[in-house]
Amino acid sequence: MNTEKAIKKRQTNLKKLFLEQLKKTPTIEQSAQKISTTRMTIYRLRKASKQFDFKVEEALREGREFVSDVAETQMFSKIGQGDTSMIRYFLSHNNARYKDKLEISGSINAKDEPLTAAQKKFIKQALNLSSLKEHVKRTRE
Repeated sequence: MNTEKAIKKRQTNLKKLFLEQLKKTPTIEQSAQKISTTRMTIYRLRKASKQFDFKVEEALREGREFVSDVAETQMFSKIGQGDTSMIRYFLSHNNARYKDKLEISGSINAKDEPLTAAQKKFIKQALNLSSLKEHVKRTRE
């Protein structure tokens, strides 16, 4: 087997191992370390192959979904154990009644004053520059 074929075979195997690992550990750095390669090698392989780059993105998505499922399982386990901080977190993110609310009180007073000459000039310039110019012209007719 010549050197070029050996390199191609080794890269194909490396890509396969990396994609499998990425589905379990969805970070480039950690997955590369677990298969004893470098992050830069992975980036170089991604740059050289659009197909591999696409597969990496798919594996990352799949891995993130897997980790999210694991995290949710842990969260529900903690809720079942009565962990009040986890209960509070879940409710505040999943039930509108428990979300943080911001209340603003006060009053607004608006004076209906005529526009100054400078303000009229700016509005006229803005309308001339905008795509609404024709619309305004039609509504005035």
